[in-house]
Amino acid sequence: MSALLADRRGIVLGVSGANSVGYHAARGFRALGAEVTFTHRAARGPEVEPLAEGLGCARAELDCRDERAVEQVMNQAGERYGRLDFLVHTLVHVPEGALERPVFELSADDFAQAMEVGVRSLLVACRAALPWLRRSEAPRVVTLLSPGSERALGRYHVVGIAKGALASAVRYLALELGPLGVLCNAVNFSIIDTDAAQRVIGAELTDKTRSALARRAFTRRATDYADVVNALAYLASPLCSNVTGEALNVDGGFTRGYL
Repeated sequence: MSALLADRRGIVLGVSGANSVGYHAARGFRALGAEVTFTHRAARGPEVEPLAEGLGCARAELDCRDERAVEQVMNQAGERYGRLDFLVHTLVHVPEGALERPVFELSADDFAQAMEVGVRSLLVACRAALPWLRRSEAPRVVTLLSPGSERALGRYHVVGIAKGALASAVRYLALELGPLGVLCNAVNFSIIDTDAAQRVIGAELTDKTRSALARRAFTRRATDYADVVNALAYLASPLCSNVTGEALNVDGGFTRGYL
């Protein structure tokens, strides 16, 4: 396992802190032998700088809505490594107060922000990274989905809509980038106790949801960071061969059960 990503070089988009999937992906990939650059919002700089130093990662401030900035970050990472073997996308955005309102009362701006950050950012990142991905012998793109992309969840509407669109975007990227050798997939995982989850539905409901999922999962346990990172690592590795356009469920079998 320690050599799964040996000599792999790539970028993780969207580290918001130590309690984020992006950070755990960067940490896990480093432990598996990869060279990693991760991005973060400017406001997160003081929090994530020591995290980058601790992992030995390069980092870059990035507003994913600025296409020129995305291109610059990809070029910097590509020039640093000579190529990009993987691109991991973990970006999501919840406009302030949006989830407290009914979905039909979302403003056009709120909806556009959620889609721009949660979905279009992947398309923009792939376009900017493509010249560097094509230098890799096994280029991989991976993003994150959630059950809200397929099911209606309380206090989740605009995020779920964005995740549903993201799932579709992965399939179309897989279709268009497949002939170029770039495999594009997603990890669809049940709730983890991240800062984002606590902001969206609150700490109490996060704990209750995880407990309920654990009772009904085939494995009788809730999903944790290691489960998700291991799935991401496989999809970002050369072992993932001729698999593209897929969403890998990481939930202990919960979605495959009926009662």
